Amino acid sequence: MIAGGGTGGHAIPALCVAESLAMRGAAVEFVGSTAGIEATLVPRAGYKLHALPLAGLAWGPRARARAAVLFFKALRRCRGIISTFRPGAVLGVGGYASAPAVFAGSTSKIPTFLHEQNSVPGRANRLASRFTREVLATFPAAAECLQSAVHVGMPTRRQLFETSREEGLARLGLKPPVVLLFGGSGGALKLNLAAAKAFGAGETPYSVYQVSGRRDFARLSTRNPRHRIVAYDDELWHALAASEVAVIRAGAGSLFDTAAAGRAAILIPYPYATGDHQLHNARHFTERDAAELMLDHEVTAGSLRDRVEGLLGDEGRRKRLADNMRRLATPEAADEVAERLLSAASGASSPKGVG
Repeated sequence: MIAGGGTGGHAIPALCVAESLAMRGAAVEFVGSTAGIEATLVPRAGYKLHALPLAGLAWGPRARARAAVLFFKALRRCRGIISTFRPGAVLGVGGYASAPAVFAGSTSKIPTFLHEQNSVPGRANRLASRFTREVLATFPAAAECLQSAVHVGMPTRRQLFETSREEGLARLGLKPPVVLLFGGSGGALKLNLAAAKAFGAGETPYSVYQVSGRRDFARLSTRNPRHRIVAYDDELWHALAASEVAVIRAGAGSLFDTAAAGRAAILIPYPYATGDHQLHNARHFTERDAAELMLDHEVTAGSLRDRVEGLLGDEGRRKRLADNMRRLATPEAADEVAERLLSAASGASSPKGVG
């Protein structure tokens, strides 16, 4: 059983693990939130989703009370799912649905695991980690600050390693060179507005492919025939493969997707991320000369265009960043997580499902 989601950064690596488990003959079911992206992605991938109404950890007394009521309802529901599905192991991937499922699994004496995507663990995973056998961390820094943690990397879609530049260009109908701008599945308003102004006024000598997120899409427009704005792209590997430069936030999913494709990147961490984890994520790459860092307060239309064109114009640096970025990819992570779950499940008594 795999639990969690909310954003693509949680749901997509979970689906990568599920694929690896399924290839090994395991039955996999998901527990997620009715409001998270997993409500769309998981059924589309062919897995059963138990969707729960949940609320995040909140500060106001009324909001806290509501979140607590929903949590305990979710806990009861998760115990019922476990009783029916009888998983050999439970994996929490972060997000609000992770904690009740992990707690239910642990108190049912089922081996429970967490996958922590970020370099600074989030609140839900810090809480859930108290009840788990092992935390499987994307970043070495997270493994060092959590008990019973091991560094495994980020489960990443295989298409990101396999798609060629020529395939990406042909699929999207883009003329090189290509700049990809992507703020994550939830969008990034400041980055989106700056990019629309920077590249949308007139034709550029390069193509710009901007994935805005559905929330911001209606606010954006362009007069540049080589600037394409799309709300969402669930096959982002084509755009990454086609690109020379990727401009991204520093969520773990976006970072390791870019590493898998081996592309030079400009990282703009979201400044209000919990524990400033996006800045810490970004530094894992910039300190290894795999990407450039641009702080959010530095972003204007002019500065963004200058940084992009500076990197496009420096082939040597672009190649060095791309090569170093590729070395930081973790192509075996999904399989390693799956193997740890299956190994733990093999010690359970007659499991119906694993994962």
